Amino acid sequence: LCLQFEALCPEGLCPGWSVIVKGEPTSSANKFEINFLCDRDDRVAFHFNPRFAESDIVCNSFVSSRWGQEERTTIFPFEAEEPFQVEIYSDDENFNVFIDENKIVQYKHRIGDLKTITKVQVINDINIASVEVARKNFY
Repeated sequence: LCLQFEALCPEGLCPGWSVIVKGEPTSSANKFEINFLCDRDDRVAFHFNPRFAESDIVCNSFVSSRWGQEERTTIFPFEAEEPFQVEIYSDDENFNVFIDENKIVQYKHRIGDLKTITKVQVINDINIASVEVARKNFY
């Protein structure tokens, strides 16, 4: 587990906040993760995990001390050493994931109290150019 970035937002990241990660997978990338965490306990509200060996993006949540049902997408727009932008923003219902401006994933919230989601982290095989956390206006 190689932590690349972590930010704490005590007022809560959901709903209405957008996290934009710009970077590129490392040359020997296996996987990387963007995790939205609940700071008060060990819950992972949203685990976004591109896996290069499988050319799959795995999404999940860790609630009640266990991982839930995986949601996978076979759209895999990542390549080693190719720059990308991932934007994840949450509304009242979902985490919405855009990769290079294309919506790839809509992931329904699995935890009830969105305000407890206070931390975002990026780990493993990624060279980060920038991470931006911003309040999003709803359209």
